[in-house]
Amino acid sequence: MRVIRAEQLTRSSDANAALERHCIHTARCEIAGVVMELCTDIEDVARLFAMRYADHRATHAVDFRYYVATVRGGYAFWCAHAHSWRWSQGPLPPDAIAFLADAVALAAMVRFDSRMATMHAAAVEYSGVAAAIAGNSTTGKTTTLLACARRGMRVYSDERTVLSENVVHPFLRRCSVRAAGARLLLADNDNDRLAESLRIAPELSLKTCFGPSAIAAPREFRALFVLNGTGHCAALEAIDTAAALPAITRWFDTRGDMVDRVARAIGTLRRVKCYRLTLGSPDESAAAIAYALSRIAATS
Repeated sequence: MRVIRAEQLTRSSDANAALERHCIHTARCEIAGVVMELCTDIEDVARLFAMRYADHRATHAVDFRYYVATVRGGYAFWCAHAHSWRWSQGPLPPDAIAFLADAVALAAMVRFDSRMATMHAAAVEYSGVAAAIAGNSTTGKTTTLLACARRGMRVYSDERTVLSENVVHPFLRRCSVRAAGARLLLADNDNDRLAESLRIAPELSLKTCFGPSAIAAPREFRALFVLNGTGHCAALEAIDTAAALPAITRWFDTRGDMVDRVARAIGTLRRVKCYRLTLGSPDESAAAIAYALSRIAATS
């Protein structure tokens, strides 16, 4: 199986304006108040992108357009205010192109609005406290978030924490659940709405699965859980900002260079309680998060 990663894209300085007239297939989404329209010459890419962001329907006029077009040897990705990118390793299926478009378009959205920043982290809200669950790919972010939703916590995203002026906003892209995570969730409970959804498809809508009331309203970012592997049971350790900063910096994206990103990350963590979370079963891990957030809420 071929693995496609956004890191395989290369920066490009080629002119793309002549390609725009061919990008007649479109899909819109609105994230944290910014409306982006994807324009492409590949109909299936627009369809897949629209499906992935079906829970983010645009409510006002387009703020900017992002283009994806077929070029010799691959594909071009660009917009007016961010870097242009090329995939030059030959043809890809539409779902792989949509995956790459997803990655670069979100980065362009962050660079469109100076108030925005994102982290590679799931995000939940409990007792009025918004929190991010950060970790590398395959460390258990999605599984832990779904277990939190099962416990009645409200959710923002399983994959990307979107901040605007340190307020967490929903990012309800379709949720991909790996087989190992699905098995753990089914071991906790194999007879509820989530279990039924996991058996039907590997991708699910958080809003459809848990209902509109399970989607969290925008709230100030106040807690960060850095995933630290798996143990015999869930374990939670309070850490200071200095210990959490390397993790958040590695997964943080905002306008500017690395110095700007580090400075923004430091400012973001100024009022955030930080924890190192060793995962147990999904439900144990969710219970540990609920405990920490309830303590924060009680001392507010």
